This record gives sequence, C-alpha cells and structure tokens, in this order.
Amino acid sequence: MMFHKIQLENLTTCENLGQGSFTKIYRGIKRDQDDDECHETEVLLKVMDGSHGNCSESFLEAASIMSQISHKHLVLLYGVSIKENSIMVQEYVKFGALDIYLKKNQAGGKVTASWKLEVAKQLAYALNFLEDKKIVHGNVSAKKVLLAREGDTASGSPPFIKLSDPGVSLTMLAKEMLIDRIPWVAPECISDPKNLALESDKWSFGATVWEIFSGGTMPTSALEPLSKLQFYQNSLQLPAPKWTELANLITQCMDYRPSWRPSFRAIIRDLNSLITSDYELLSDLAPSELPAKDGFWGYITGPACQDPTIYEERHLKYMCVLGKGNFGSVELCRYDPLDDSTGELVAVKRLQQSSAEQLQDFEREIAILRSLHNDFIVKYRGVCYRLGRRSLRLVMEYLPKGCLREYLQKNQERLDHKRLLLYAWQICKGMEYLGSQRYVHRDLASRNILVENETHVKIGDFGLAKLLPQDKEYYVVREPGQSPVFWYAPESLSDNVFSRESDVWSFGVVLYELFTYSNRSQSPSEEFLRMMGLDKPMPIICHLLELLKDDRRLPAPPGCPAEVHGLMLSCWAFSQSKRPKFSELGPKLEALGDSRSKVRG
Repeated sequence: MMFHKIQLENLTTCENLGQGSFTKIYRGIKRDQDDDECHETEVLLKVMDGSHGNCSESFLEAASIMSQISHKHLVLLYGVSIKENSIMVQEYVKFGALDIYLKKNQAGGKVTASWKLEVAKQLAYALNFLEDKKIVHGNVSAKKVLLAREGDTASGSPPFIKLSDPGVSLTMLAKEMLIDRIPWVAPECISDPKNLALESDKWSFGATVWEIFSGGTMPTSALEPLSKLQFYQNSLQLPAPKWTELANLITQCMDYRPSWRPSFRAIIRDLNSLITSDYELLSDLAPSELPAKDGFWGYITGPACQDPTIYEERHLKYMCVLGKGNFGSVELCRYDPLDDSTGELVAVKRLQQSSAEQLQDFEREIAILRSLHNDFIVKYRGVCYRLGRRSLRLVMEYLPKGCLREYLQKNQERLDHKRLLLYAWQICKGMEYLGSQRYVHRDLASRNILVENETHVKIGDFGLAKLLPQDKEYYVVREPGQSPVFWYAPESLSDNVFSRESDVWSFGVVLYELFTYSNRSQSPSEEFLRMMGLDKPMPIICHLLELLKDDRRLPAPPGCPAEVHGLMLSCWAFSQSKRPKFSELGPKLEALGDSRSKVRG
C-alpha cells in the first residue's frame, strides 16, 4: 500500500466531530518541521475504531488509493499514522458534510436550485475523474460530500464541494449494513458485494442528486430493513422531482441494468444542458435563485484570476516538501486566493540561494518549460515572484505519485515488463518531442521522471536543459559544475558536448534503471564504481571515460529481455552517429510491449 506515513507525535487532536460507521472523527493539527521553521496545518483525523480490526486493511487500502490521486473536488489525504490505531489524516473542510448543511439551510434562500445544480455538477466532475482512472469510489452519498465554500448567489460565487474517501469497502460490510445503505448502494451490490464496479457509482450518484434536491432527506431512511429490500426487489424508483429533465437523468443513473447507466462524461453534458433547457423553469423562481450568468466557469475566470500564469505568493499555502536538490527544493502547495481551501494543488520549485547566475539559470529553466506542451512532459502552471526582492518560484502541476526512481523501488512486485516498456515508450515520446523543439535535456534519469498514475509518466526537471543554437546540432557547456556523470555519454565527459545523441545515451541508462527497478545496489553509480575499483587515484570522470573507451558498459539487469538489453547497448554506442534516434526507439519499444502482451495472453 502506498501512502505517506505521519508520526503520531506530529498530530494533535483538537475537537471531537462525531463518529462514523468504523471511525471516530476529530479536527486536529499536523506539524511539519522544515529546517528552522515549523508549519501547522488544520486537518481532519479519522481514527479507526479498534473493535473493527478486521476492516483495517480495507481502511488503509482506501487511504492508499486517495493518496495517489489529486483533483480539486476530492479531499486531499496527507497520509496515515499507524503507530497505535490506524489514523487517516485529511485536509479539514470547513462546512462539513453536505447532508447536514442542506438540512440546516432549508430556509433562508441560501440553497437555491442553481446552487444544488452546481454541487451536483462538481460531484459529477470528481466521479468522472475517478471513472477515467478506473477507480471505483463505492460509497457516494451526500454525507460523503464535504462543503468547502458556501457560495454567494448575489455575487455570483458558486459553492465548492469535495468528495471524501470511501472508507471501508462495502465488500467488507455485513448484509444488514448494506441494506441500511439502500438506496445509495446499487442493487447489484446488495445481491453480491463483489459486483461493485464503476457502474455502481453511477447509481449512487443518482441517489445522491435526488438527496441534494430534496434537501438532504431520503424517503427510504425510515423504512424497516425488509421494506428497503422490497424496494429493490420490486424495482422501485424514488419519487420523480418536478424538474422533468433532472428526473430523467436520475432515472438513467438509477437504471436497474448496470450497463445501461450513462458515463459521467455524458452525465456532465446533461447537467450542463439543464442550465439552458430549463432556464424558463428557473426564471419562475425568486430572482436570487437565478443561476449566475456564466455559471462556475465564469467565476473561475473572473477578476480573482486575471492572469492564470501569475501566482501571488501570499496565496500559496505550504503543505509539505516534495523533494530537495543541490540548488533548490520542490514543495506541495495549495494556491488558494479565496482562502477557503478550494484552490488547486501545485508543485512549487524555488532556489535555496539566489545569486545572479543561479537566478538567470532558473529563468532559463522556466522559459523552457513554459514553451513545452506534450502529454509526457510535466505541465507549466506559472510563476510567483516578489517585486524588489530576488525571489522567483516555478509553479507546475502536482503529480501525486512522485518520482519514478522511488515509485519503482516501492512497487517492483506490481510492475511487470510490459508496464516498464510503457514507461520507456512514454519517456521516449517526450524526448522525441523535446528534440523536435531543439532542446537537449542533459539530466535524463529516473529521479527526474514523475509518475502521474500507474500508466502515465512525465519528464520533469529542466534545470540543466539547453536550447541548441540554430547553426549547430550540439551544445558545449563552458562550466559543467555538478553533473550526473554516470548518465553521461563519452563526448559529454571528455568535451562537455551535449546533443540529442547524448540524451539517447542517457535514455539507455534510464532503461537500465527501469529494468533494475532503481535498485540502489545496482544503480549506475554503484556498478561503475565497482568496475573502477579503489586502487587507482585518477579522477572519477577520467576513469569512467577509460571504461567506456574499453567498451565496458552497465550489465544486463537480472531477468531483462535480451531485446531490451540490446536497445540499451545501441544507445551506448561510443560513436554518436551509431546511436538510434528517439523516433526509431519509440516504435521498437511499442512493438516489444505488444509482444509481451501476446506472450502473457
């Protein structure tokens, strides 16, 4: 299971917020020490009840899933403490569960038809994200939807919700607990919980939308267990709302035939159409209930975000350090201009020191990343700076699974050769695009590849990247400084010459890292140092260059297919002209991946 472990001594319980089916819930404080500075973050603590020990694994599995995904309408999981009881540490969402909020605000004009529609759309966006990732939530209901911002109809500010973790899987629940969750649990899961699938979430969504528009109440809540079962056995439906189009959508979601339920992409389309097709219906309501002119998107692009690439420092809320290098660090932050925890999660790179030369190099890195647009290269978001001071930060997309090197080490048992070849192909395609833009990376290594999810990696860290001169196909570095020499081609070691061909050499080393699962004892540096021995006084670079001239190369990783090792060796041809191009490597890797599929089939 993958999640960040948090020390119990770094958590403080502040307020008891109640109890769930398997957990006790508290508001608390998480403390992080970074150098001489202590950061405190308000969090929600979900403490697993010790009497449900048999459900702990399912509880931690939910935490593992939530820790590996990131979406603005999903609650952020900071990590888990497992020293005593299992504790899930989540972001604290200000206004709590939606069902309670709806019940408290039935009157007063706060919760209008357009308000409810906006909430339903945001929930659909969260579930569409999970559906794209092929992740089943399995416990969708209004009590699992948390309200981060109330919204203000008069000013055009919409509400903002976040879907919480699913908790213990319904496949672990006793029959009576499943029946108690009717009508949120899909009928097929009552007959057999193993039927839990993506289609089940669509049923639950339909029930939750009905709940939202009914003000947080559900007519089946007061029924006896037998009556609830009969509700499903007789294929009954919840009472149809007066809004015909909405009623039709709920009926489609709650179809007793799972395969007939619409995708969340289609659901979102239908929800968006309700704003225009039912404008006449909405206009019969009080003026305060009319939807904002441009709805949610009009708000997002409003005055608060006039230039989406300029991030104000005061709105960057620090969360934790993602990584540190020789010259800078990368932090996880929430960009939160409304100060209500509704902002996006971003990765922010900043320099540890900022001399004029370092600042110039950093500005060059930012300019390079800003110009790149490819599915396999980390996305540029913007910059943050303070006028009058030498402080510049690069804001990038946040990829929750971290760097490829650590991901390989932690997940070796789950990653077969087909998956490794997929990563290799994606890196290759990213590098092919980079070369087409006349850039050389100069620091291609598994530590600089980021993992978006189990099937998608992206090239990151362009701190050493260079733009090739228009009249040359290589770049000569005048001051090499601290360089990743064990990933470097011979011409880079001897003459500081870098080109697309030297990036191909480094790609060969990345292939080696993939098929050794970045095992520390087999790392490129460890292998080459073993070859060198300890009896020769010459500098490492000189000794490494001698090894390469003698055709000494990294060994074939244990269990590595001969064809893959052959590709590595072709990348490590001493002569630049004999190395393959990325455009040639891509199809070969794709063909190898396909052949692995056929072998397994």
